Amino acid sequence: MDNSRMKIANRFCGTCGARFFADAPQEFCSACLLESGLFGGDDEEAINSESLGDSNSRSMPQNYRNARPGHTLADFGDYELLEEMGRGGQGIVYRARQKSLNRTVALKIVGLGQWATQRHLKRFHLEAEAAASLDHPCIVPIYEIGERDGSCYFSMKLIEGEPLDKVSESGRTSPRQAAEIIARLARTLHYAHERGVLHRDIKPGNILIDRKGDPHLTDFGLARVVETESTVTRTTEALGTPSYMAPEQAKGNNTRVTSATDVYGLGAVLYHLLTGHPPFAGGTTYETIRLVLESEPRHPRLWNAKTDRDLATICLKCLEKDPQRRYSTALALAEDLDRWLKHEPIQARHITMLARGRKWVRRNPAVAGLLASLVALATAIGVIIWKSELFRPPPATGIAVLPFDNLSPEKEDASLTDGVQDDILTKLAKVAGLKVISRTSVMEYP
Repeated sequence: MDNSRMKIANRFCGTCGARFFADAPQEFCSACLLESGLFGGDDEEAINSESLGDSNSRSMPQNYRNARPGHTLADFGDYELLEEMGRGGQGIVYRARQKSLNRTVALKIVGLGQWATQRHLKRFHLEAEAAASLDHPCIVPIYEIGERDGSCYFSMKLIEGEPLDKVSESGRTSPRQAAEIIARLARTLHYAHERGVLHRDIKPGNILIDRKGDPHLTDFGLARVVETESTVTRTTEALGTPSYMAPEQAKGNNTRVTSATDVYGLGAVLYHLLTGHPPFAGGTTYETIRLVLESEPRHPRLWNAKTDRDLATICLKCLEKDPQRRYSTALALAEDLDRWLKHEPIQARHITMLARGRKWVRRNPAVAGLLASLVALATAIGVIIWKSELFRPPPATGIAVLPFDNLSPEKEDASLTDGVQDDILTKLAKVAGLKVISRTSVMEYP
């Protein structure tokens, strides 16, 4: 894959400047739409005027997001919104104070509004229920879930730190630290998998690094309970973040999504930490998904030649197209990373050129068949031409010197005739490119 295919088309929200895919239908991100609903009609006018280029209207949403510490952005039921912590496709996360318990929490508000269907509401409740059922130090716990003014929300424990994507952008993550983080997250996901919960949206933005450097997995917004029969989990809609999405997930066949899908997500995050790039990124959602389904990721060492070969091998094993070729469990991934950290031999094997060729043939059988036919045809033509007169070497030019007869009555002159023949043969043999037939070969001719 060339570098040009890794460039993401720059399309930005008219309000906050957030980048989103070029094929998104709206002119500003869904988080800003939600924000306009939270803070009243003035902000909605601000968003509309911003999309028309009115720079004087840009101050209102920005002031909301950058409110001074100790000041309240707005009241939201039992919560006082203190400051915005982050935003994404699903909504906005605020630092908030829960009035009834006088505690500071992280409050995620998802603006479904008039588009909220029963399926969306079920998926949202499933997110909170899945995360709330898990009790692990590396999983951000859920405190409360609810709905208000057309928006769903849930409060979580506040983790003082930064998302992993911001940490990696600052260059503070070494390959060893990356391996340690992914190993801990792999054990965390193994804990969730044993309890029948998949995450399905593993990406740097959903991993928080606290001030001690410990990772915390958040946003089980796409999690599902494996045993559930809910129609929410059987939708053909492709859920997840395209650049970190496993191929089986990108196809929209959620019945094939397993724990191996989360292993792929961990490999994609490790790839990002090692190279500074996601495994695949196109200009649109469609282009990115096409790359996920049809292309192999560039070897991490092509991005960074200093990347350890064994660590890159572990990463690429997670990113196998076939789930059966990935690590069998998240725990198996963690154990192989532990071997690398201890400088022990890893279980993953380097991918040879022959193996890469076989995978390419499996992905492109039609093209491979055409190439094989062309090679066979070229071989047949070559054999025919080789056997033709065109390449047959020309016959060698030769000369023979027949014996001389002694016509003299003197018998002693017979030796003279032999000497004359030998002298002629010797001189002719010095002529380049001339084949001289030996004397013994012509003795039978009178």
